[in-house]
Amino acid sequence: MELVDIQKAQRAIAPYVRKTPLIRAFPIEECLKSDARIYLKCENFQITSSFKARGAFNALLNLSADAKKRGVVTRSSGNFAQALAYAGFVLNIPATIVMPENAPQVKKEKTAQYKPALLFRGPSQKEEQAEVERLASTEGLTPLSPHNHRDVIAGQGTIALEIFEDLPSVAQFFCPIGGGGIMAGTSIAFKSLNPDIHLVGIEPEGANDYYLSRQAGNPISLDKIDTIADGLRTPQVGSLNWPVLEKLLDEAATVTDEQIKAAMRLLYNAMGLIIEPSGAASVAGLLFKPDIRRHQGDIVCVLTGGNVDLDLFYSWL
Repeated sequence: MELVDIQKAQRAIAPYVRKTPLIRAFPIEECLKSDARIYLKCENFQITSSFKARGAFNALLNLSADAKKRGVVTRSSGNFAQALAYAGFVLNIPATIVMPENAPQVKKEKTAQYKPALLFRGPSQKEEQAEVERLASTEGLTPLSPHNHRDVIAGQGTIALEIFEDLPSVAQFFCPIGGGGIMAGTSIAFKSLNPDIHLVGIEPEGANDYYLSRQAGNPISLDKIDTIADGLRTPQVGSLNWPVLEKLLDEAATVTDEQIKAAMRLLYNAMGLIIEPSGAASVAGLLFKPDIRRHQGDIVCVLTGGNVDLDLFYSWL
């Protein structure tokens, strides 16, 4: 994939998604006594409150006419489920969503409002994926991965184009890693626009497959995942994303769930932002990993989503 593919995606999805705000995070600068300016790319203000709408729309828009008529199927813990259900509703393309039985209730409800065919399987992703493959085989549905699909990755990469348009002086970018789609797409875009932009991927300690894979030099899949960041519980980065991250990602680090909660608390108390754990991982990395933080040049953290059960959110805070 090249920059031109991401630019093409940006043009295609423009009528359907929002250009999200890039806001200066003065409270975080003060907290860190930072000489660098710090900005937040607020994908919590995106359609369906998550960056996933970008990839969902780009993938559906690139389907053949026959595939659009037959429909698509995916598995997702929530944010891609909502995004694909919404995109299918807007574009009149049938969407079947396989969600884990233990998905957050708020994500189940927000997905259901767009009237997709909604199935619950699990608790493991293997069971969900088996259902996706069965439906693709028996009903002719096009399977779409939340993170390991070329058009999805290109759609997520449009975030970097928007950041660069608003802040061409960006020098460092912090982004969470789950399946790796957003990190891969933005890495391709940023490094094409300016190879000196320093890219940092952040994972929860309880879902640190990429961090371990990077150390080992080959992809590792986790058997056990334990983190409150439900959007980052993928046991292994996608096969399309792994080589991109190995080539372009400058640093990888992990944060604890307690550090993620602290980032959520700061974002809420100081800036009035309700961010889900997965979405706050980038800020947790900035706050608690000083050895990977640059002190010169503008820093951007992407807040990937704001879909969180409010009772849980306030209990964590």
